[in-house]
Amino acid sequence: MSIIVNYLAFLNNYEFMLKVKSKYPIGLDISKDHISAAQFKKSREGLAIRGLWHKSLNGASKDSDEPNDILVPLLKQIAEHKEFKGKKVVAHIPSQEIFSFPISFNVNAGENLEAVMVHESEKYLPFAIAEAVIDYPSISSPSSEGYTATIVASRREQIEHYLAVLKQSGLSAEVLDFEVSALLRLHYYLFNAAKNPIILCNVGHSESLITIVAKDEILAHRHIDWGTQALVENLQDNFEHLGDEKKARMFLKKYGLLYETKRNSEKNSQSSDNPEMDNILKVIYQISTPHIEKLIHECHQIMAYVRSEISNPVFKGIYIYGLATVIENLDQYFEMRLGIPTKLVNPLLSSNFYDNKILPDSTEGASFALALGMALRPITWL
Repeated sequence: MSIIVNYLAFLNNYEFMLKVKSKYPIGLDISKDHISAAQFKKSREGLAIRGLWHKSLNGASKDSDEPNDILVPLLKQIAEHKEFKGKKVVAHIPSQEIFSFPISFNVNAGENLEAVMVHESEKYLPFAIAEAVIDYPSISSPSSEGYTATIVASRREQIEHYLAVLKQSGLSAEVLDFEVSALLRLHYYLFNAAKNPIILCNVGHSESLITIVAKDEILAHRHIDWGTQALVENLQDNFEHLGDEKKARMFLKKYGLLYETKRNSEKNSQSSDNPEMDNILKVIYQISTPHIEKLIHECHQIMAYVRSEISNPVFKGIYIYGLATVIENLDQYFEMRLGIPTKLVNPLLSSNFYDNKILPDSTEGASFALALGMALRPITWL
């Protein structure tokens, strides 16, 4: 069992549980900008979404000297939410609190694998190993060159802080999950595992995650300061009628990058009969593509790293989760620029709902990927 899970189990005194059964917890995604929560329920049709909850922090966490003043009232809303059952959560804390890196190592006869990993990890931590809580969400099969693993670590005091905040809010953390693991869990719930490497992206408001995985092995991942918020603000600056952020997102969802498709189709047909609309699509395209090219560049960078580590990898596909699903035609633009089949994934469109009243609209529903991935992690329940 991983070190971080042992640590949480110790703090919560779960070592002597009897008559346990598997249930689905509340998946809780805490980022610097937003908090999202989700929970599944078993139904006759399979798993169904029991409840969803989402709130924007609106920059409040940055302005407050006491982040607890912001988090506790919001987390209490989740604990008291009528659509959720139980108080146990699998949570993800802000990526700024997590250190993650790959290691390569050998395990000699008589050595303990976890002990070797902890010793090797000590070289890369920016703080003392005694102050750390670490986990390894991915480890390779042994080879002639040894093992490779992905390490995630956080300061012990930060882990204890978030556990205390959750307890104060009426919630109990069963596991603090790694966001790549949550995204991978959701992806394999929706799609079959691919033999060749695939690229998974989760796009947020101001930060995004890119990872390359092969089945359960994490080959590379990186967080980037890139999100849809800057693009939405650019649209608002250039179109007077888009003063409201929700209007701007719906505008992006409706038109997005359609100009590229329309331009290509017109090469094989007569010219457009709506020049005014063509001009609007062109302006949106010119505003959007410089920002999107930054994400394309980050994908090139992480693919180059994997190519340097693995001989001639064949990337099977790109799957983009999160807020990128509100950018119309983004998948076709990615395919054109990277030459890899690309799919925009909104998991809510592929899920059953226990109650249709909880279904959010298309723009609000794009924020739940990580929360859903954590909610898919069954836990033992008294």
